[in-house]
Amino acid sequence: MRTLGEMGEKEIVRRLLGEIKSSAPVGPGDDAAAVDMGDCYLVITTDLISSRAHMPSVMTDWQIGWMLAAVNYSDIAAMGARPIGIVASLALPKETAFSSLRSMMAGIQDCSESVGAEILGGDTKESPEITLAGTALGKVKKNRILLRKGAKPGDYLAVTGTLGLAAAGYYSLTKGLHCPSGVKALLEPKPRVKEGLALSSSGVVTSCMDISDGLASSVYQLSEMSGVSFSIEWDSIPVKKEVVQVADDCGMNPEELALYYGGDYQLLFTINPNGLPRLRSRMKSRMAVIGRAKESGRNTLKRGGKVSILENRGYEHFR
Repeated sequence: MRTLGEMGEKEIVRRLLGEIKSSAPVGPGDDAAAVDMGDCYLVITTDLISSRAHMPSVMTDWQIGWMLAAVNYSDIAAMGARPIGIVASLALPKETAFSSLRSMMAGIQDCSESVGAEILGGDTKESPEITLAGTALGKVKKNRILLRKGAKPGDYLAVTGTLGLAAAGYYSLTKGLHCPSGVKALLEPKPRVKEGLALSSSGVVTSCMDISDGLASSVYQLSEMSGVSFSIEWDSIPVKKEVVQVADDCGMNPEELALYYGGDYQLLFTINPNGLPRLRSRMKSRMAVIGRAKESGRNTLKRGGKVSILENRGYEHFR
């Protein structure tokens, strides 16, 4: 019998999806599930963070709470939904100070308030390791929900914000570099709820997901769900100078940080070509077109006139 470590998260999820039956309008396999509530969908997602995988030693208790809420609301944003609130379960060592628990809850509340949501309830349990789980709820009109599938050949591929900053923050911490904006991006990710609502209301976005495990990995997931491939222009990917500087200080290529590292929690989406001008006017500087969908073939990356195969890798649990 193969272990989870031998399989990796992607294969684990793929195998489980083949065994799960669901009658929900949107079931397992997307950023969140959707349940029919009459004139709208109730959108539901869950995510967890643990001290071993997500919490560097410099992370404050408030940031731990913020991150739990943020990673859940990011999934709500990817569906084009408006957040309602979050239920949070906290498993903590019994030696944890009550002040630490209060700070975690404050982080969850502050993140919730930042996206127009609130804490709906939760649970606490004893555990040898800090593990926090959240379940976030949102709502969206049925004709405005965004899914991972739906991209068509010729659609534009775009992202919100910039990429690689969380990776720069990680290497800043591990290598002793100075990149405060990167550290903040890593420890206090911002769920792109406003952007998700704008994409949803535009009516021209054909597919969408959040970028939690790296741009390249997300591109492959959109590609697989929609049955298309993508050609990406490296020079069109928004990368801040801090990312380039950290990559240079570490003797790395900026592509490594921008393409193959998780934690940015931006949105990756496709656009009907006829609606691009309208969406640009809505989003302004909050989005960048980085490529286009093709009918078939491999996902590719073009840099300096040279086209290469985009590697299908990124952050992956159990690996």
